[in-house]
Amino acid sequence: MRRALLAFLVALALTGCASAAGSARSTPPPGGWPQPAGKWLTEHMCGLLTKADYTSHAHSPQPDDTINALDNSVDCHYRAGEEMTLSLKPTAEFAKYVFGTGLQIHRDRLAAAHRHSEIARDVVGVADESWFDVFTTTLGSTAANPEIQVRRGALILDLTLSGAHGKDPRAVLTKLADLVLRRLPRVGAKDTGTTHTISYEASGAGRAGSVEWHDYGGVQDDRIVKNVKLPWVHTVQVATGGRLEPHLPNMWVKASSPGKKVSCQIVVDGVRAASPPPAKDRTVCQAGIPAPRKSAKPA
Repeated sequence: MRRALLAFLVALALTGCASAAGSARSTPPPGGWPQPAGKWLTEHMCGLLTKADYTSHAHSPQPDDTINALDNSVDCHYRAGEEMTLSLKPTAEFAKYVFGTGLQIHRDRLAAAHRHSEIARDVVGVADESWFDVFTTTLGSTAANPEIQVRRGALILDLTLSGAHGKDPRAVLTKLADLVLRRLPRVGAKDTGTTHTISYEASGAGRAGSVEWHDYGGVQDDRIVKNVKLPWVHTVQVATGGRLEPHLPNMWVKASSPGKKVSCQIVVDGVRAASPPPAKDRTVCQAGIPAPRKSAKPA
């Protein structure tokens, strides 16, 4: 009995040591977890997920390359194929638009290529919205590409794994995304810019041969539709206040046949910003984006 009790106590002590070691994996580095410099993301934020975080889920990524983009985003790449992208938008409203646009384009691409998909929504509880998918990269391929994207306020996080290595990829990515958001408790909670709504409008008789316009979702900047019925209206969002100001709203409308008249109009925040007279064959509209209003100084 004494030997059994002693063996039990030794096993309990070892379990405690293992638990302590496991909890140490989530211990922040000296100075705490990397945070933005003011309102800007930095390359140091690739350290938000450590090798221990990955290996605890049977992944062993090796650092490969880090790219700090100009639009307040940072991409962290690993040789094994793992990737983490953080993007901080000027407003939560615009981030919601970008998130929704990216999801729709993801769905459209997979459907057009007839690729396998296992998409699931709202998989990360601490996020405002999220989606997870395991999809094949090419038609007929059996190689799976697990990915998760989450949004909390103005912050968007994207994580990709090269493979599950026997682990449930959804569970792995959900836990990793949860770790990142908890290590950035206040990032994305406050707007630092202004959201604008842009409506592109094309009109004329019958159909237009093509309509091109700018989309500011960050996934696909330039869009085009062909053989569209007129009148045609499409609404997008854009945010000012980032490192780079967005391109001026532009649209191009091409007639479906020579000599046919078409017209265009751009409405920004409910105000008509561009509306040239109808033109034969092709017309172009260009508008400006209102500058942020400055608060009045007290007298």
